[in-house]
Amino acid sequence: MSDPGFTPVEPVPAAAAPPMPVTPGPPPPVYPAPPQYTQPQYTQPQYVQPQYPVYAPPQPSRGLAIAAMVLGIAGILTAGWGPLVGIAAVVFGHIAQRRQPHARPFWITGLITGYIGIGIGLLVLTYVLIVVIAAIATASS
Repeated sequence: MSDPGFTPVEPVPAAAAPPMPVTPGPPPPVYPAPPQYTQPQYTQPQYVQPQYPVYAPPQPSRGLAIAAMVLGIAGILTAGWGPLVGIAAVVFGHIAQRRQPHARPFWITGLITGYIGIGIGLLVLTYVLIVVIAAIATASS
């Protein structure tokens, strides 16, 4: 089967394709590592004491001490009636001192302002008496 006029030819290797130019493109995306799943550990639930409202015990009365304080302040502010209101403040303050020792700031304030109100009232009363006596003395002469 060979043909006398045919000579075998060696195959020619295919020409290599010219290299393609390399252009830099965007970098490949970087994905975070997948989360590591672990089996949750079982813990015994903790007992929590239920919270109930706490009611404070009733506070002792402070009425006399507050009355002494208010009357003492009023005795200072009303100089003309100071002795009368101041005496009431002092009386209430001393009664509160015996009956309500827990309300000390109030009855102390009532006593102090009551005595100051009495003093201011006596000073005003003395001044008025001196003016009246001076007026009578000048009117009669």
